[in-house]
Parts: sequence; structure tokens; C-alpha cells
Amino acid sequence: MATASTSDNAAESSQQAPVTSAPAADTPGLDVDSQASSHDGDSAIGSMESSTQSVRDSVYEYVEENGRRFHKYKQGNYLLPNDETEQDRLDLQHHLFTLTFDGKLHIAPIEELKGGVHNVLDIGTGTGIWAIDFAATYPSANVIGTDLSPIQPNFVPPNCSFEVDDAEDEWVFPQKFDYIHGRALMSCFRNDQRVWEHAFKALRPGGILELQDLQMPLRYIDSSGEGTALKLWNERFMAAGLMLGRDFTKVAKYKATLEKVGFMDVVEKRYYWPVGTWAKGKKMKTLGAWYREDCLAGLQGASVLFFTRALKMTPEEVEVFLVDVRKGMKMNSIHAYAPVYVVYGRKPE
Repeated sequence: MATASTSDNAAESSQQAPVTSAPAADTPGLDVDSQASSHDGDSAIGSMESSTQSVRDSVYEYVEENGRRFHKYKQGNYLLPNDETEQDRLDLQHHLFTLTFDGKLHIAPIEELKGGVHNVLDIGTGTGIWAIDFAATYPSANVIGTDLSPIQPNFVPPNCSFEVDDAEDEWVFPQKFDYIHGRALMSCFRNDQRVWEHAFKALRPGGILELQDLQMPLRYIDSSGEGTALKLWNERFMAAGLMLGRDFTKVAKYKATLEKVGFMDVVEKRYYWPVGTWAKGKKMKTLGAWYREDCLAGLQGASVLFFTRALKMTPEEVEVFLVDVRKGMKMNSIHAYAPVYVVYGRKPE
């Protein structure tokens, strides 16, 4: 476990971003299933040349930290691993998003764009799975995915390509885009507004930017999180994020930020991911089962870097602490969930 001083520092910092419970009226469609077992399981839902060369070299190099692999190009800009374990989690999360949206890759009405959808950009593409699926669905569109890590597959649709790029740097694309997509970018950028400004400039008049993201901290539909290791993890994670320049509550501000940048007709939609199968309804149980797996798969990769760098915990202290956090994630008696936001807006014509 962490030392007393570490816990005190984390608790003090986390006051800036408290973990909250939400009244049922604020979470339509998300209700506790009183028939759910106290421990989670799947039975409720069924089976389921000089400096230039140096830069080029760094793009394909990695660094190891606490047993996990991270990108070396622009090292430290992205705080999660990029190894095979994390890649599997990102692909799992892609499935979670598409389940949430009933199989759709986007919520914004891009079919209504005048002139059609020809040039598409996916920011922070990760494994490239969204870009690949979008390119296959829209074969007449040219899809580019950008990321700090070149972890995308080589065999992709002919209308899909990938580039190593930092979205916080100036964009130099020669073409204007009809549609720009960004998903799960919560931990990616120190200055989100700058990235949305780049997107605004890169869109053609009438073009659309769509953001899909979950907001931290985890919330609770009732008081079931009080005194749990899961809630303590939340508090520590939020505190560590602020220390490392990441405000995980910013997702709720996406709409206001897009409007500030100049986007029109900005729409915000909310969805919910329960942690586990405690919520009522088959779809919510399915989403909960998948999100639980997403959380369990990503817990160690996120925690060990954030907690060792920011909270000065040792890797051993982190691992011991995570034992009880994992237990909490598997318990249906803890009614935790993550709000998921979809925000999209249009560049004026």
C-alpha cells in the first residue's frame, strides 16, 4: 500500500475533482437491477539523414517502464502504454463504442454533408481500427489516421492510410477535410482547445468535427462506492492526472470549447457505461460486461505510470493496491459507471 504521506497528497489534490454520486434523474436509462448477483459474471448476458533520420528512428523506437512499453517519439505526451496488451484493450474498447451506438461508427449526420464525405481524418487513431472500419464502410472516402505510435496494421483498405503525428503541433495537411473524428482522447492532450482549433482550420466550410469520449472520475448511482478501494483509486487517479497536466473532467466541457473555437450547431449526447452487470436491461448488462473488461485490461497500464510518477508510489505498492481495486470492479454491489459523451459541431459555411 502507499505510504501515509502519499495518500494524504493524493486525497488533497483530488479535492479539485471529487468522485460523485448521481441521483437517478441524472442518469436516464441507468437503473440498478435488484436481481443481479453480488459478484459479477457473464451468466446474466450469455457468452460474449542526420536529424531527420534521428526523428524517423525515434518514431519506431519504444521505451520500457515498469514492465510496460511506451512510445518514444514525443515521449511523455501520451501517458498510456502502446504494447500488445494495450492494443488489445483499444480494440475491445472499439467494440464497446460500436455496441453503445448500435453498430454505428459515428453519431454526427455526415450523410447530410453537401458534396458528400471524401476526406476524413481520425485523430489519435490508436490501432487504427475505427479508421479501417470507416474506410471499409465508406469506400469512396479517403481516410487518414494519425497517432504518436506506428502500431497500425500494414494491410488496410486501399482508401485508408496512417501517419505518425502529434495533433498538438501545427497541422500541415494539404487538403481540407469533410469530417474529423476523435475518440477516447481524454488523456491525450495538455491543450485540447489548440487541437480543436487545428481541426477547425483543417475542415472545409460545412465540415464536421465529432468527439466521442468517456469522462472520469467514475460516478456512482448511489452511495455504494463509499469506503471502497475503487473510489480511492478514482481519487488517486484524478489527483495524479492533474499533477501530470491532465484534467479528466474536461470531456464535459467539450461542447463549450467547440463553441468557443467557432463551431456552430454543436450537439452533445450522453450515454452510460456501467462497471459490471448491475444495471437493468440486456443492453446495459452487455455494455457493463464489456466496460468491466476494458477497465480491468487498462487498470495496470494506467495506474503504474500515473501513481509512480505523480504520487511517488513504488511499483510494488501500486500492484498491492490494485488487487482490491480489481475486486471492486468485479462486484455488482458497487454501482459505478462512466458517463460517455458524443459532441459534434459544424464549421460555418
